[in-house]
Amino acid sequence: MSDADRTALLADFSATGRNHPYLAFTLNSLCNLDCVFCKPRCMPDYGHKDHPLRADDYAAIAREAAAWKVAKAHCSGGEPTLRADILEVVAALADGLGKGASIGMTTHGNLRRGLTVDQLADAGLTYVNVSLHSLDRSRSAKIMGGGDPDRARDTVNAALGLQLKVKINCVVQRSYLHDALQVAHLAKDLPVAVRLVELQNIGPASAIFAEEYISEAEVRPHLLQWLAGAGQVPRTELGVRSPGNYLRPDGWAGSIGFISNSSCATCSDANRIKVTPSGVARPCILHNRDIALKPHLTGGTLDEAFAHLFRAMLDRNANPAWQGFHYVDYDLRWDRMERPQGAPVMLPVLSAGSCSRASSGETA
Repeated sequence: MSDADRTALLADFSATGRNHPYLAFTLNSLCNLDCVFCKPRCMPDYGHKDHPLRADDYAAIAREAAAWKVAKAHCSGGEPTLRADILEVVAALADGLGKGASIGMTTHGNLRRGLTVDQLADAGLTYVNVSLHSLDRSRSAKIMGGGDPDRARDTVNAALGLQLKVKINCVVQRSYLHDALQVAHLAKDLPVAVRLVELQNIGPASAIFAEEYISEAEVRPHLLQWLAGAGQVPRTELGVRSPGNYLRPDGWAGSIGFISNSSCATCSDANRIKVTPSGVARPCILHNRDIALKPHLTGGTLDEAFAHLFRAMLDRNANPAWQGFHYVDYDLRWDRMERPQGAPVMLPVLSAGSCSRASSGETA
């Protein structure tokens, strides 16, 4: 693709008013914990079959992305820190996107032995999202199938000490609402954004959704003592754009955000390009425009792949499958697992629900 053609396509995308895309890499499908909303024990007949990209593949993808003005990459899993080459992957993305790029990671915070936040920051990590669903060890273990919330908080503190942007992701369940409120209260003394995330009716979470789903509208009254008079947090202060509203209670160091993709699943500003461990890029969850990047890595035609991705995002508004939705956080692990014949496909179950507020659509 010529520079002129790329410039023209970027101009067409910019004219839509949509935020510029970023890369969201699912680095692996494996995790050493067992959260109830994504636990593999819910799928005993499934088997993980990763054929992952290598660090030099991520470097090549990031270099091409930089030519398309992409300035952010986010890594998740599974648990991304289980990859033996995680430092090389982070460095490859940071070097490929170049100076000033935003490189982030979602982790459960119980870093494997020998891996430190300092090493991740030295490799190029600029922000971290830590999954923390309860501060109580025994209740946390029931939710996450193991791990230690104190270790996760150590990871948060280490990241803050290194001046990294920090968010805490807390999936809210009806049986653990009090736990979520305790997690949210961490933002009183810490400069973090605690994100209260609605449970979604997808994958293994479908088994508990009817019993455990609680909407943002139901949660908010429990926070009125904190949120009364709370000010809106500018997204620029968060370091990256994020879905939902972020509110800072008076006198608090941090903020509370709502990620309400079940009750407020609108995504007019969606701009993630999700990439599976094996290198399949997905510009839209509900629009089948996936493209395998490995052949383009081998053939030196990543420019053609990115042109396809940008055109696919331009075509999103014509997709009748949206049903008014523009953001569904469909975990890429489940569609890459090898299914036995007759096993169900783990697709999102969409429901319009009731939304009392407008929602941005980007996630981080």
